[in-house]
Amino acid sequence: MALSDADRLALLTGPQGTFPLRQRHRAGHTVEVFDREPRTLRDAFLALSGFGDRVAIVYEQQRWSFAELASETARVAQLLTGHYGIRKGDRVGIAMRNYPEFVFVFAATQIIGAVAVPLNAWLRQDELVDLLNDATPDVLIADQARVDFVHGQVSIPVVGVRATQLPDGVGDYDALVNADRSSTPTVPEVSVEPDDPATILFTSGTTAKPKAVVHTHQNHSASLLNKLIRAVQIAAAEPGAAPVVSPPAAACKLVTFPFFHIAGINTMYNTLYSGQSLVLMYKWDAHEAVRLVDHEGVTEISGAPFVVQTFLAAARDTDHDLGSLRSLGMGGGAAPQQLISAIDDVFGGSVTPRTGYGMTETTSGIVAISGEDLRARPTSVGRSLPTVEVAIVDGDHQSVSPGDEGQVAVRGPQVIDGYQGGVSAESFVDGWFLTGDLGRRDEDGFIYLVGRLKDVVIRGGENVSCLEVEQVLERHPAVVEAAVLGAPHDTLGEEVVAVVSLAADAPVEVSPAELTSFAGERLAAFKVPARVAVVRQPLPRTASGKVIKRDLVRELDLQWLLAAGTVSM
Repeated sequence: MALSDADRLALLTGPQGTFPLRQRHRAGHTVEVFDREPRTLRDAFLALSGFGDRVAIVYEQQRWSFAELASETARVAQLLTGHYGIRKGDRVGIAMRNYPEFVFVFAATQIIGAVAVPLNAWLRQDELVDLLNDATPDVLIADQARVDFVHGQVSIPVVGVRATQLPDGVGDYDALVNADRSSTPTVPEVSVEPDDPATILFTSGTTAKPKAVVHTHQNHSASLLNKLIRAVQIAAAEPGAAPVVSPPAAACKLVTFPFFHIAGINTMYNTLYSGQSLVLMYKWDAHEAVRLVDHEGVTEISGAPFVVQTFLAAARDTDHDLGSLRSLGMGGGAAPQQLISAIDDVFGGSVTPRTGYGMTETTSGIVAISGEDLRARPTSVGRSLPTVEVAIVDGDHQSVSPGDEGQVAVRGPQVIDGYQGGVSAESFVDGWFLTGDLGRRDEDGFIYLVGRLKDVVIRGGENVSCLEVEQVLERHPAVVEAAVLGAPHDTLGEEVVAVVSLAADAPVEVSPAELTSFAGERLAAFKVPARVAVVRQPLPRTASGKVIKRDLVRELDLQWLLAAGTVSM
């Protein structure tokens, strides 16, 4: 008899399954947690040496086996503890592009019980220094650009990675790590517990100053096992087949999310813990990605919608063999419908589209959807993963009925206990994290995002959901992404305006008038943008794929879009 998804999940998480669950009392409430290893990221990274000579990391012409990864991690751990005196609970800042050294340093922090503090490598100098002052790391490991930024601005020890010109007083990573290769490095003995802090990551800060999010090892291990069980479900040999626990040795992921973002951290440890290869890029290049799929046998790519769209454009016009690719994932919310169709058009159904929903505070993904479920429900972000409780609640924090809209609330072992400096009373209520996202759940448990509590335009007293208008504009076949804002209006208070980015192969003659007409056929008149700016470059986004609306007008030189209106409608 064929097994349904629910049947397979029950087999995996039952008492005799590979991923049994148990109850745990946490922060005044009871949650379900996985009753198996790894319970900490120390356990997860120490287990990697078991994959031996299998390829772990690929970067340009360099390769590391899992055995070499374990050895390099142990050497970095010795450097941190022996040379810099880092102990359990101390903070190690990491500020660099997606170099292999990011993996080595991050893994080393976890096996010695230190707290990794990944810092946004896309920030300006003053922004990076501000975050360093907030995070107060005990040592900083940084690449050349970040070393140049912080030199003379901070008083902590700094180590330069792949740096050719190091200022006085800055340590050289290669020289320090390779100082003694005559002996086999040993891993320091340290007791790391699930509730110990593991990382501090900063939120995207699209509308306000980034918050410092403190994750425990429990948060990360719950996320790791949830992603692993999701991969096991997807990796069933055929629809209805029993789940296969071990991913194939040939599985290989191309990383597009930066490692300073929670999705990048997730990809790092999820991929390596399951024995798969991690292919790194200095920065996103769609044509290089196509070459890497062919050359390295990449099986999976995930990224923001723009990453997927540009990859598909490059894939349409290439002689490279892309037959190894099995999955294309889109982050940052519901997948634009035209991208789901485009994946099938380019790959003829052999590549599975997928998306999900999560955030830094939930240690990334909490719901997911893929394949036929996503094709049938292209506007959904999926159903909740094991151990994750998702509720749609009203203003009194009471659950609403299926189909009704409310705020998305989340509870589970992957949800943080609070921010650096304490818990936000607005965000944490009775063990639930209130996301600030508005959504609804259908009768089958699929969740749909419908907007943000504060991401609204109040036009003449009517609340207009920016997300609703963006989703409509993104249904136009020429549009890759859209951002909706409120512009001042003398009589209405605000009016709706929009910025849309066109697909690379979109016709030049797509006009603002055509887009407003398209929206007008699908939205109430008061929701239709009064002005639309059409651009061909990607919209400014955070590492997680969220449009940075506060920077949008300035970076794209669209000040006219926010000019105050005076005509009542």
